[in-house]
Amino acid sequence: MVIYHAALLITMFNKILVAVDGSDASLHALEVAAQIADDNNAELTILAVAPYPPATIIPNIMPTYLPRYQDDLRTSYEKILQETNQKLREKHPQLKTVPIFLEGNPARHIVEASQAREVDLIVIGNRGTGGIINWMLGSVSQQVVNSCTVPVLVVKHQDYCQV
Repeated sequence: MVIYHAALLITMFNKILVAVDGSDASLHALEVAAQIADDNNAELTILAVAPYPPATIIPNIMPTYLPRYQDDLRTSYEKILQETNQKLREKHPQLKTVPIFLEGNPARHIVEASQAREVDLIVIGNRGTGGIINWMLGSVSQQVVNSCTVPVLVVKHQDYCQV
């Protein structure tokens, strides 16, 4: 059973978007989003965005490897989306899910997809697979929170909540 803040219970959600990247934090956020969607009989959009490599790294990668790298990344994210959607449908068979795969800037695509889908809530993990790139460019969750006008629930994974 997932417990979430009582303030979220006041609002009825019809459409929820959750971003997944395969990290433990995003899969935990997916579970929270699924529970909220289930409780509200809401549609759940599951969004996976394969990021492009940052321009600061591209000169260091051989040009012949770059297309293969992006193909591998695309395949990986498509697989993550397909597997998470399938597992979610097995666990919550009555839940209506809309899986979406995109490529590019994750924060931008999350914001744009939330607007296009007219969602009432965005759910996102606080840590993803970005690592050093997030340190340089800022975290996706922070960018989404700063860019959105709909509520954003940043779900913190227990592993990252230790003082």
